[in-house]
Amino acid sequence: MHDDYIPDGKWEFNAEVARVFDDMISRSIPDYDTMRDLTTRLGRKFITRESNVMDLGCSTGKGVEGLIGGNADCHFYLCDTSDPMLSICRAKYSGYPNVSIEKRDITSSLPEAQCSLILSCLTIQFTPIEYRQRIIQNVYDSLQPGGAFLLVEKVLGYSAVIDEAMKDEYYAIKRENSYTEKQIAEKRKSLEGTLVPVTEAANRQFLSAAGFRVVETYWRYLNFCGLIAIKR
Repeated sequence: MHDDYIPDGKWEFNAEVARVFDDMISRSIPDYDTMRDLTTRLGRKFITRESNVMDLGCSTGKGVEGLIGGNADCHFYLCDTSDPMLSICRAKYSGYPNVSIEKRDITSSLPEAQCSLILSCLTIQFTPIEYRQRIIQNVYDSLQPGGAFLLVEKVLGYSAVIDEAMKDEYYAIKRENSYTEKQIAEKRKSLEGTLVPVTEAANRQFLSAAGFRVVETYWRYLNFCGLIAIKR
């Protein structure tokens, strides 16, 4: 459904957002389709037979759409805190016995499963910074040796000048995608203090401190970044 949502107050992943979410995110994240395609392609390379896959902040379940086919012997754990998002996700995968969908706050814990692949697409940026190291440590501990963590986040530039230039281009892209100045301004205001990005380097430090020794950037567009980390 077409996204014409204008938030009123602090950002929530409420029923109205869930209703238009797929359109919203595809028009709001630059190069979104490329990012999703690359994440799926890389993810497939790490799924092993009879293993587990976890998606942290699954929203409407789009992140695993391209992974479930051909992997009927794997179990997929999809987590989110938004009831409206989970409702859409449950309806989408109601006929899949190998998909478990649950409401879970990842700042506290992750599902108890050893995984060959864990995804976190534009999720950890919504958690308080003081919990992020714990989350990524739990991700590391939940991976099998050789397993992969695909992390996509909004990031800050390394200087105010660069960050401002990237944000200007980001908002220009949103205008090109038919968002009005009012929609852009109200969403930006609503997200203040709720979506808190850090630099790519800070995300790499979280990964390194958790134990990841192999980390590469696999996608970058303006102030959005995809990292792949392998557990050795």
